[in-house]
Formats: sequence, structure tokens, C-alpha cells
Amino acid sequence: MKTCEYNYLVINISEEGEIGYSAMIPKFPNLSIMADTPEELHEAVIETIEMHIKDLKKKNLPVPPSDKTTKFSGKILLRINPELHEKLTHEAQANKRSLNKHIERKLS
Repeated sequence: MKTCEYNYLVINISEEGEIGYSAMIPKFPNLSIMADTPEELHEAVIETIEMHIKDLKKKNLPVPPSDKTTKFSGKILLRINPELHEKLTHEAQANKRSLNKHIERKLS
């Protein structure tokens, strides 16, 4: 399976026995892609992005940089209200975890 140079979110759009998936691509928000399986969706995403990039280049328009060049440090700065901070700290202590591990677990 080919890898995609851009991140995308798979959305299950199944209803009433009809199975379907769509993709939301942050760097290409105007592209609409749907398929019957996640595998077909992945291939359609790659093909659609490649065609769109060719079109952008033909029109001398900028191409968004690949998401694969982004390096993540694992650090985020998060500002929350003091009451929530206190609540999360108490929950972490009750579970014998650090606040970081507690928040990471809640998010995953």
C-alpha cells in the first residue's frame, strides 16, 4: 500500500446498511473523496491529491508542504481554566499517575 504524504481523517458515513467512508484532508479542505472501504479510500485520497497537485503546478499555484516533513516533539502548551487543572490533578493523584500521563491517557 502506497503511503500518503498528507494526513487525512477517515469519517465513517455508513447509514441504513450502506457502508461508506469519506476523507477530510486538512491541507486540501476543498477536496471531497468517498469510497466503500478504508483501503479504497486510501487509494482514492492518494490519487486525488496527486491529480490536484498536478493541477496546482500547471496553474503555477503553491503546493502545500508534505505532512511527512513535520517533526513532533511530543510537547504541547495547553492553557485550561484553573478549576479543570485542579480537577485533573486530583484525578491523576487518585490514580497514582503524573498529570501528563493522566491527560495523555484521557486523550488517547
